[in-house]
Amino acid sequence: MQPSIENEISERLLGPETVEDHTLPSITISDQDTFGPGNAAVDDFTADPRQTVGGGPLRAEAQQPEYRDAPFAIAFVLHILVVLFLAFGWGVSALRHDDEEVNNGVVTDEDSVSLSGLLWLCFFTSLASIAISAVSLKVMTHHAETLIQSILIASCCMMGFLVVAFLMDGLTIMGVLWLLMLLMTGLYAYYVWGRIPAAAANLRTALSAIQTNGGVCILAYGIAFLANIWVVVWCLAFVGVSFKESSCVNGVCQSHLNALSVILLILSYHWTSQVIKNVLHVTVSGVVGTWWFAPQDCSSVWSPAIMDSFSRATTYSFGSICMGSLLVAVIQTLETIARNARRSRDGNGLLLCILECILHLLSRVAKYFNKWAYVYVGLYGYDYLTAGKKVLELFEARGWTTIINDNLIHRCLVLVAVVIGAITGFVGMLLAKATGWATAAVGENSDGTIIFICFIVGVSMAIILMGVVLSAVDTIIVSFAEAPSEFETNHPALYQNMVEKWRIAYPDEF
Repeated sequence: MQPSIENEISERLLGPETVEDHTLPSITISDQDTFGPGNAAVDDFTADPRQTVGGGPLRAEAQQPEYRDAPFAIAFVLHILVVLFLAFGWGVSALRHDDEEVNNGVVTDEDSVSLSGLLWLCFFTSLASIAISAVSLKVMTHHAETLIQSILIASCCMMGFLVVAFLMDGLTIMGVLWLLMLLMTGLYAYYVWGRIPAAAANLRTALSAIQTNGGVCILAYGIAFLANIWVVVWCLAFVGVSFKESSCVNGVCQSHLNALSVILLILSYHWTSQVIKNVLHVTVSGVVGTWWFAPQDCSSVWSPAIMDSFSRATTYSFGSICMGSLLVAVIQTLETIARNARRSRDGNGLLLCILECILHLLSRVAKYFNKWAYVYVGLYGYDYLTAGKKVLELFEARGWTTIINDNLIHRCLVLVAVVIGAITGFVGMLLAKATGWATAAVGENSDGTIIFICFIVGVSMAIILMGVVLSAVDTIIVSFAEAPSEFETNHPALYQNMVEKWRIAYPDEF
């Protein structure tokens, strides 16, 4: 590429201001300035990824191992120790106080047997959901574009069916409401139809990275199990605090929880839940980043990159994760308080409803900001605030602010999880009929109940895996904007596909 053409492309993509090169330590960067000579799509897309915008480096650099935002990590660990004390110091004692009811026959052997059968059914249906999810990843890899198109069409058809059904039953208002939903969904499908190829290319690349390092999915299920344990511990802590702040008269106890205790417990629940979720997100970003920049270190089901990324997320970057998670947790806690206040009071219901809506929007904005910031945390090891700043600078410089607003892949994966849940529900029903496991728990002729229970189990397990894929997609988008040259060098076929599809969907950005 001639220097004049290169400068023109750089100004179009990055702005007129450029400074000296910045290279990533420990990452080999190609010396070539162009990739795929003779291919107009590639030549027009590729600009020197090491150039800068506004006098600051656009290209991020891997940070030296260092504990980032450490005070937030310390605060989180101390808070966990307090919750553990409340759970096992107070909560267990409170449960022992009520053991007499169990010993007097409230829980029978028959109850235990029926519950055991239901648990076995849930266990095997969860395994079925994992197997179905694994197959779905293979299908999505080869038919991503068709899948996204089919889901949009199916959504419109389903809403059209509901419109006809409600109108035929004489439910005119419901029919009109669903007709409006159908029109909005149809307009949405028409608007995003041209962007489906780019979304499919993103999804295909993310799935390639995940399937190369399948162990990250196993780690995701392990983290989900930890999240369930946390819910149990938190409930024990809540019971313990309630018991300590209760008064008993003639064997009848009433809890007198003060507002501060409730607020702190709610904050603890949201904070820890967000931390667990974001640890997985940062881990996936680190694994996909290694696959992007150094595939030789990330080429097996349980590659070293998986545990390396997880260890960084739980050590050096843990403070950054705790910091961003606390921001979201505070907003979620305020939203919970506003919701409960609205439900319990009539005088200020409208104002509380407005406040709840505002807090809900703020929570969504904070979560949206976090997911991109944590990609940078996982990729390069930045602290939380610097990572967020880097993401905003990157997308502003590339002119891709409209791209990150697309939620095609998210909608697709949610509906895929629902389909997996439905299949799991029928598998669970067949398993229950063959074994009789759930009959004692839910009774005879209860196919609907069994299908519903297994559906919930299936969706829950599928959502975990789809969350891993979403994290990978976010990382792919940032990495593609940040370092396309490494992608072309390490994964030329996927690179070529993404460049061509993105040029079709976003001609103004290329």
